[in-house]
Amino acid sequence: MQRGYDATALVPTGTRPPPPQAPSRQMRHLLPYPLLLLCACASDPSNDLPTGALAQGVCKVLSTTDARLRLTSSQREALLKSDMTRCAQPFGVLVAADERIPAETLALAARVLAELLDQDMDGVPDDRAVVEAVSNPNTAWLAMPHDHDDWEEWQLPGLQRKLGYDIIIPTWWMIGDEERDDERVKAVIVEEIVHFLTQFGYSTVYPAEFGVEDWTSVIARETQRAQCVFWQHPENDCPGSPAESRGDCTDPNCDVVEFYQQVLVQSVGMEPGWRGIGFPETREELEGLLSEEIKRVMNEPSFHQLRKPLRFTYPNL
Repeated sequence: MQRGYDATALVPTGTRPPPPQAPSRQMRHLLPYPLLLLCACASDPSNDLPTGALAQGVCKVLSTTDARLRLTSSQREALLKSDMTRCAQPFGVLVAADERIPAETLALAARVLAELLDQDMDGVPDDRAVVEAVSNPNTAWLAMPHDHDDWEEWQLPGLQRKLGYDIIIPTWWMIGDEERDDERVKAVIVEEIVHFLTQFGYSTVYPAEFGVEDWTSVIARETQRAQCVFWQHPENDCPGSPAESRGDCTDPNCDVVEFYQQVLVQSVGMEPGWRGIGFPETREELEGLLSEEIKRVMNEPSFHQLRKPLRFTYPNL
């Protein structure tokens, strides 16, 4: 199931099935991404090509009507009809927000996304292949909805027909019924963007190391090794430790993505928004449990994984 949070606590809950297995890396240039079938065959016909040139400001928040956004006319129309009236597009990656989402929250999400893609903040993405993999909204995009019922009942159905798979960063996870907590907001934004980049970026470009569609990659094998030892997703069962939440996160494109996000964030000294059952409380404890294999992959410079805490200060270059 897609990752999520309870409205009042940072506890994962399932909401809807993850995308079906993607075609092999070798076939990506020939086959349309299967999510397009799931999303009512979203397409980009010749009479509905993307228009606009990316705004110079990497993290700039724009009206959805702004011609600088790289969107097809039908995508733009679908977003506007769904009251997703503001967008950011760091390095071409679409983040669209409900009109009730504060502009500063959208800007924060844009800065997090930009910093994860450009960790030295020089205005140039660290890994162009990963950016290419995540910058087609026909494949996947980031959505920031405000009201759960509105999203499920009328916003999402229209958007699914014109856009690819949505990873959501919604108000009901960031705030819920509580007063706004800036650290919680940051934690939710970081988690969902890391999920997005892992599942649709690194998994696609480096399947042997970061693949999440089966259990053969380095991070998938690490998830299995940790299973019921120092990792248990609350929707999944372990011997003597039944699931604590409804749902099913047993597929690798859920379980691996969840596990790796917590590993990545905690390994650089940041605090994850929530921890799986049995997950270590400290960076040092986690380091002692991880295999040398996954540590080598995470530390390999060519994979551009997060190696120090985010600064949340990406400049609007």
